[in-house]
Amino acid sequence: MVKKFLVVLIILLPLQFALNIGENFDLVTTRVLIPILFLLWLMKSFARKKVWLPRRAEVWLVASFLFLSWLSLFLGRDAEAGWRKLLYFFSIFPVFFVTADIAREEKWQKRAAAAVIASGTIAAAIALVQFSLPFVIGLGKSVKIWEGLVPYALGHSFGRLVAANSSWLVNIGGETRMRAFGFFPDPHNFSFFVNLCFFAGLGYFFWQKKIMPRIWVGVGLAFMLIAVVFSYSRGAYLGLLAGIIFFAVIFLKRSGLLGKVFVVVGIAAILVTIFNSNIISQRMVSSFDPKEGSNAERYKNWVQAVELARDYPLGGVGLGNYARAIDPASQDRSSVYAHNLFLDIAAETGIINAAVFFLLIAVSVWRNVRSKHMLNLGLAAGLIGFLAHSIFDTALYSPQVLTMLLVIIALGLSDNAKFKIQSSK
Repeated sequence: MVKKFLVVLIILLPLQFALNIGENFDLVTTRVLIPILFLLWLMKSFARKKVWLPRRAEVWLVASFLFLSWLSLFLGRDAEAGWRKLLYFFSIFPVFFVTADIAREEKWQKRAAAAVIASGTIAAAIALVQFSLPFVIGLGKSVKIWEGLVPYALGHSFGRLVAANSSWLVNIGGETRMRAFGFFPDPHNFSFFVNLCFFAGLGYFFWQKKIMPRIWVGVGLAFMLIAVVFSYSRGAYLGLLAGIIFFAVIFLKRSGLLGKVFVVVGIAAILVTIFNSNIISQRMVSSFDPKEGSNAERYKNWVQAVELARDYPLGGVGLGNYARAIDPASQDRSSVYAHNLFLDIAAETGIINAAVFFLLIAVSVWRNVRSKHMLNLGLAAGLIGFLAHSIFDTALYSPQVLTMLLVIIALGLSDNAKFKIQSSK
């Protein structure tokens, strides 16, 4: 039951909805289902008189991150302001321990990986429908429809915040377009999620030898790739590019001549298709324009975060205190953040905690590459893409993205021989 529960939870992540409990209290279903899953797992573990935890550095890094986040409440400015975020962490992180245990069985590791691909495909399909809507009924009506869905997908309180600070639209060559994001709050969190799923699917595709599963995975990969392109997220493009290059370099080192030719041709076709577009190239070039509005604002955010981390190096300003440290008039739920994952963590919970979270991802990349399994190579490439994208954005407080990130890291702890690269030599 616990194993099936996990698989269903992963698949349904893009379809989460909010329980509007109070005026300023939204609770998405992911934050309810994971604690239930964790409790069921604990009950099963106690019944067999053994709670299994992997003897891996990642477990200690996860525990250290949670401890330092808790400690920052007392070292920072206002402990009360951070309890909401701490509860958020403790409602999501348990999925790491459950997945790590379940993925020890090869059959369930494979099913969990397939669930990741299915989840990314569902997210991409919804986003592509949403992206296409303005071409059918017009931009204004499409925006109104999605604004009407926001309270159900995100909650009334968070939905109002998203609507007030929306990044759903983008100006491309003088034309305003709706970006692909599905039921996520914005294109950035959406593309973080889909990129993680895409690279897991890429590893699964190269491992799978049967034709029909390969076809289905290939269709899913195409959906995810197109959806990320239409998110118009420059950070997502950088993450996608970094992940593809990483995957290709490692794969080329390991495969025979036929594999090398296949990968070079395939990767070249993907890159030419994506970056040959004037729209995409314009978005990429604008990333390096210091006069561009969002770039100037992002640089300002970085400077502010660095200053806070410098002034509060040990515990940061305290979990949940970043927005008010920048703007004392900010509300409890604010859109103010550093636009860089590690600067966000360093400013709120200290430089050491930012290093801990970076090490969590870096160690997972190392372990996945070291395993020499095709699925693990895809997981590692997804984490590299996540790191690259995190230079420009923060997805730590997206329940869907954080859950998927922890699932990916947990899947990488397993070492099953069936995922080994089959050299074409």
